[in-house]
Amino acid sequence: MQKNQGIDEGAERLVALARLEELAEKKAKIHSRLLMDAALAKDMEALSFRHQKRKEKLMALATGKQVKPSKEEEE
Repeated sequence: MQKNQGIDEGAERLVALARLEELAEKKAKIHSRLLMDAALAKDMEALSFRHQKRKEKLMALATGKQVKPSKEEEE
């Protein structure tokens, strides 16, 4: 029983981290739209994408599902 409780706590922590990644993703996306410098805006959009991918991987770990690598990750 204690082992299952540890797994549940680990999954809860992963979900909490995924929520933080989601907030960081949204914040980076908003900043990318507000920036006047095109290069900085592009960098912030890329940062938002990386947060999104980390969020997906954390949720996959929490739920036990596998995430298919994107074309960018395969290269």
